[in-house]
Amino acid sequence: MSLVKSYEGGRESHARAVVKSLFEEYLSVEELFSDDIQSDVIERLRLQHAKDLEKVVYIVFSHQGVKSKNKLILRLMEALVYPNPSAYRDQLIRFSALNHTAYSGLALKASQLLEHTKLSELRTSIARSLSELEMFTEEGERISTPRRKMAINERMEDLVCAPVAVEDALVALFDHSDPTLQRRVVETYIRRLYQHYLVRGSVRMQWHRSGLIALWEFSEEHIEQRNGQSASLLKPQVEDPIGRRWGVMVVIKSLQLLSTAIEAALKETSHYGAGVGGVSNGNPINSNSSNMLHIALVGINNQMSTLQDSGDEDQAQERINKLSKILKDNTITSHLNGAGVRVVSCIIQRDEGRSPMRHSFKWSSDKLYYEEDPMLRHVEPPLSTFLELDKVNLEGYNDAKYTPSRDRQWHMYTLVKNKKDPRSNDQRMFLRTIVRQPSVTNGFLFGSIDNEVQASSSFTSNSILRSLMAALEEIELRAHSETGMSGHSHMYLCIMREQRLFDLIPSSRMTNEVGQDEKTACTLLKHMVMNIYEHVGVRMHRLSVCQWEVKLWLDCDGQANGAWRVVVTSVTGHTCTVDIYREVEDPNTHQLFYRSATPTAGPLHGIALHEPYKPLDAIDLKRAAARKNETTYCYDFPLAFETALKKSWESGISHVAESNEHNQRYAEVTELIFADSTGSWGTPLVPVERPPGSNNFGVVAWNMKLSTPEFPGGREIIVVANDVTFKAGSFGPREDAFFDAVTNLACERKIPLIYLSATAGARLGVAEEIKACFHVGWSDDQSPERGFHYIYLTEQDYSRLSSSVIAHELKVPESGETRWVVDTIVGKEDGLGCENLHGSGAIASAYSKAYRETFTLTFVTGRAIGIGAYLARLGMRCIQRLDQPIILTGYSALNKLLGREVYSSQMQLGGPKIMATNGVVHLTVSDDLEGVSAILKWLSYVPPYVGGPLPIVKSLDPPERAVTYFPENSCDARAAICGIQDTQGGKWLDGMFDRESFVETLEGWAKTVITGRAKLGGIPVGIIAVETETVMQVIPADPGQLDSAERVVPQAGQVWFPDSAAKTAQALLDFNREELPLFILANWRGFSGGQRDLFEGILQAGSMIVENLRTYKQPAFVYIPKAGELRGGAWVVVDSKINPEHIEMYAERTARGNVLEAPGLIEIKFKPNELEESMLRLDPELISLNAKLLKETSASPSPWETAAAAETIRRSMAARRKQLMPIYTQVATRFAELHDTSARMAAKGVISKVVDWEESRAFFYRRLQRRLAEDSLAKQVREAAGEQQMPTHRSALECIKKWYLASQGGDGEKWGDDEAFFAWKDDPDKYGKYLEELKAERASTLLSHLAETSDAKALPNGLSLLLSKMDPAKREQVMDGLRQLLG
Repeated sequence: MSLVKSYEGGRESHARAVVKSLFEEYLSVEELFSDDIQSDVIERLRLQHAKDLEKVVYIVFSHQGVKSKNKLILRLMEALVYPNPSAYRDQLIRFSALNHTAYSGLALKASQLLEHTKLSELRTSIARSLSELEMFTEEGERISTPRRKMAINERMEDLVCAPVAVEDALVALFDHSDPTLQRRVVETYIRRLYQHYLVRGSVRMQWHRSGLIALWEFSEEHIEQRNGQSASLLKPQVEDPIGRRWGVMVVIKSLQLLSTAIEAALKETSHYGAGVGGVSNGNPINSNSSNMLHIALVGINNQMSTLQDSGDEDQAQERINKLSKILKDNTITSHLNGAGVRVVSCIIQRDEGRSPMRHSFKWSSDKLYYEEDPMLRHVEPPLSTFLELDKVNLEGYNDAKYTPSRDRQWHMYTLVKNKKDPRSNDQRMFLRTIVRQPSVTNGFLFGSIDNEVQASSSFTSNSILRSLMAALEEIELRAHSETGMSGHSHMYLCIMREQRLFDLIPSSRMTNEVGQDEKTACTLLKHMVMNIYEHVGVRMHRLSVCQWEVKLWLDCDGQANGAWRVVVTSVTGHTCTVDIYREVEDPNTHQLFYRSATPTAGPLHGIALHEPYKPLDAIDLKRAAARKNETTYCYDFPLAFETALKKSWESGISHVAESNEHNQRYAEVTELIFADSTGSWGTPLVPVERPPGSNNFGVVAWNMKLSTPEFPGGREIIVVANDVTFKAGSFGPREDAFFDAVTNLACERKIPLIYLSATAGARLGVAEEIKACFHVGWSDDQSPERGFHYIYLTEQDYSRLSSSVIAHELKVPESGETRWVVDTIVGKEDGLGCENLHGSGAIASAYSKAYRETFTLTFVTGRAIGIGAYLARLGMRCIQRLDQPIILTGYSALNKLLGREVYSSQMQLGGPKIMATNGVVHLTVSDDLEGVSAILKWLSYVPPYVGGPLPIVKSLDPPERAVTYFPENSCDARAAICGIQDTQGGKWLDGMFDRESFVETLEGWAKTVITGRAKLGGIPVGIIAVETETVMQVIPADPGQLDSAERVVPQAGQVWFPDSAAKTAQALLDFNREELPLFILANWRGFSGGQRDLFEGILQAGSMIVENLRTYKQPAFVYIPKAGELRGGAWVVVDSKINPEHIEMYAERTARGNVLEAPGLIEIKFKPNELEESMLRLDPELISLNAKLLKETSASPSPWETAAAAETIRRSMAARRKQLMPIYTQVATRFAELHDTSARMAAKGVISKVVDWEESRAFFYRRLQRRLAEDSLAKQVREAAGEQQMPTHRSALECIKKWYLASQGGDGEKWGDDEAFFAWKDDPDKYGKYLEELKAERASTLLSHLAETSDAKALPNGLSLLLSKMDPAKREQVMDGLRQLLG
């Protein structure tokens, strides 16, 4: 029955059902693999089908046959879907959404079929709109003739302005059976082609036995105005133009009727007269006339249509030859030429759903016939003027290959550079379009953009954005074609309708008055394109769209009136440059050229408007090369820093953003280079101003002065980057020497060093000069397959290349030839092998040292291989882009080593799934701007130089506010730090630290510990906290080991494991190097001490926590939070006694702390027999029973009676003890818990104070301020006194306390008054004399040591050397003092 039912709609219905089921089966598998890496998909499937892994195997096997499946699906689409694509619409949409190289052909085919359905729908919609059937009111009454004409005209105008493929749908209706509709369709088509230069009311229709003839007039002068300055005369149609021309269209069903139709058409044009390029006695009146002839071949059975089915350019020649042959006919040619027809356009209608074909033939004055112009193929000549196709003819490139967009609104031209190497893929793509803007009521608007985007954009920008997004979809569809994606694409958009300045302003920011001057227009245009770029910039960068240009006309009263050009050059996905030009006519040559409308001249300033595009310059080529490596060109990073800085100022996180607009440069960037051209080891660096891309080796560096919200006056950093376009960013001797010099400079100046990594590792090379000329000493010259003995150079080559090899001479007895057998190849060029490894060792050492001496941070913006991976780790702090690996060896090399295909990608080896979960990578980002923003965010917590002030800003989050997040059973550390949204009422619950200031690092590694940086009242701090929930540690299987399997290990919350203890130690080390105050929200129950944990180094990691806390030099606060506990070994490693000078310990009122938890403690200290003793002491019933037992045993005369009674009492007592044991266990637990309270901790002096949770933020903010003030002054004291006199931080604090109390009259209680202390510290006069005394005492001690030496000359020599190093004024002061001292 099911078989019979499947044929219910006939054979076609059955076939459709079968095809749909096949499509569904294909999509159900391949949609899983569309967007992600195969290994990630398989991993997800394994988790999804954990109980049915066989299903996963079937899915993967099916996917492996994707190429064969694609062939089948394509055949089905061509054979069965093509005739009726609308029946498969939903599945075609899903096919077009497949996003991977493997599916590119299918996605393109599905998209084309979808466009066919749209074209059919549009054709139907137009026919209905222009039909008489629509001319009725809602009540069914026929509209009066004047109103009907007006309504028809409005609908025709809507079609003229519609931003969809109206032309193609109109051509499909050229042979409609309704003659009225046919006339309206043809007129609409003509009005759309000649929209802006059609003479109003000039369109006439004439029926002829050969077909329909349409005639009209247009103004050539109007075209010139559109290309020039003046836009004031522009109207939808021209009233009374000068320099009229005429156009004619013949709609015929066969080429056999062409001659007759042309004769009839030319006869109809004769009445125009000389003024419009007419004819007189068969001779042209104006030889320069540019009249137009359009030939429309209709009827899908006409022979011209059947000459081509697929639309491929290669198959078009036969059709073109046939048309050319007709147009070369002397009779037709003489008539057309005589009538001043310079261009003949041929439109060939095809079957429904397929776009018509177009060819244009221009009169050749040399060949004296009409010749096809390939650039105008598929483009109507009247519209080609606006597309500026002449600019696409580039020198050094092959002829442009045309590719139409699916909706025919974008015209795409691909040019390939003339190169002998067929493997080279140097392509440029030019995309051109005319942007038509519909009226608000236009019903012919297909495709839309996001409502939110539309609301924030202007009318003009919405039109541009819609066109750009359509073009990007076209590029994406063709990105994986056989020819490959173009390395450099350019888009040109010409907006047909005149724009008012109000059209450039988003409705949300609309004002009543707008200036009409050039400056206002420039500002509006720049804001408009920057807003557009925010939405499409990332996608453009990914698709290699490097530049887009918009031409528009502004219609206004002031200077802004006229033609404008806006050129946007994409630098990265988030950064671009905008150049704005006016079109100006040269008064001498009358040629139009670009004139910059901004004070700074753009690169096109002064260039002729129609001059062909220039070949790519060096920077463009390098940017393209960097894009191929999926990274940003190194010289574009300074602009990325500037863009990220601008965003940080606009973010509003700090109070600085609320102040006046930033009035200075965000970044001052100076490149650093070697002081001399040789650039050997030890050569110093000097700043230089030079054009980007001037480097001659693969590492570049800059000194950047950044104006940040924390340091508006500027802070300096050094940025060093690999140039991935120079030998894949590999490290050779010069790169190593330069990197070493940059690292040493950062250490010397104590400023942050940022490394942007994109390197292939140590450079590989061979001696090319030897490679080109070596010979082989074969065992048998006639049979090379028998092997060889040596490699040698001829005597001639050796004399030329002797310095490149170590060789010995060999005489060949048979021939007497002298051969130089190569023993070693040294090479002429430096940097072929081991010397690169030698240099890599040096920079590894330098970067490791830099981590200890200054702030280092690595951003992996491209692949980091070999030494690049080591540098990422040696600098400790590392940010990784999600699509870039950190590896030691490439996966293909590993596969060769293993002898089988084990690994499938670099990301499988060193992607974020590995590196972000093993402690190498601190943060992951999706793109380069996000990476640079993360760098700046990190720097916002770090002093500007080692020993510098902390970057403190006034917080928008009040420091004195209460903590409103209250833990119940366990403390959620992230909520305690930065707050959380209340799931019940939706209210925000504040944590201890500033809202939105917490940045978690090392998030994917050792998840039982949480580390990161936050701000407390605007003061940056490092935070270590505890995860209270159980987490799963996933240890991946290694594909290289057949018996390897993935392990999932549960890790309990509040416990230190080997990885989390190592993470804690690492965080302490990082925070200390960054000079950050430390907060530990201590909530640990202890260390995990199992066999595996001990084997994996739990003791070593725990010991490192102690060591890194012992050496911590900044204020540190250990706080046991609400509902928290700290026990056993966990307490030991964070106790304040480890570093009493810097660590303070606090606990919340409900916090607990002891050696063991209460249940464990009573197992040892409150054993069952002791519980029973407590029962005997406390329970009245047991006391009574016990008394009876004693009485019975002592008073009864009968021993057997006594024994029986006593046994009864004992049983009663045992039952009572058993009954009471559970409650007394609880009592004992409670008793033990009373030893754990924070009050006891305070009483025993192991914590400084009990701090209530709600008040903790305010308390720690005040305490941190005080500690920072004390530390700052203590630093000055120790610098004044010297290490010997003031060896410890504590001794410096005691000095400060003594000085302060002396100024307060010796009142010891005043030491706790923070405000009084701050006032005292901020007045250096209060303690300046003490500092001077310490300095004098230090100098005296030094001189005393000199005086006590046996060498009598040491003191005067030392003084002499000291005085020689002083500046003259200071030296004179010292000399005066010595003279007074000596009398």
